[in-house]
Amino acid sequence: MSMSGIEVDPNIAILFNEMKLRSTHKYATFKIENKKKIVEDVLSDPVSTASREEDKAEFDKLKSLITSSNEPRYILYDFSFPMTKDNRSIKKIAFIFWCPDDSKIGDKMIYASSKDSIKKSFSGLSLEFQANDKADFDYNTLADEVERKA
Repeated sequence: MSMSGIEVDPNIAILFNEMKLRSTHKYATFKIENKKKIVEDVLSDPVSTASREEDKAEFDKLKSLITSSNEPRYILYDFSFPMTKDNRSIKKIAFIFWCPDDSKIGDKMIYASSKDSIKKSFSGLSLEFQANDKADFDYNTLADEVERKA
């Protein structure tokens, strides 16, 4: 349980491991339900991307879904594309904390204070980003950082 008293659905850890080991979803979003529990929100289909452009197209679907609301969300996104420098393939799951500046202050506080609790469900996660507006939620910026850390 987090400092805020919000519990994390145990299925979230299972979902993360399935994404990591079997690529079961391209992305997953999570929300706080009834100010009591972090649960799955949206799960995408499994999608295999062979280029950065294909990966960006999938990310853009997520972006339009997430940024259409001013509600915070926790997101897992499976970046998967060939590196530009040496053509190795990148496959990294990143955690993105979407907390728009125009969210209700109470929502911002509860999501921020519960973030570490959900992250504990993601064993082996090495990439984390925070986005507070649409400009922060930019595929090229995030993918460049993923490539730099790969």
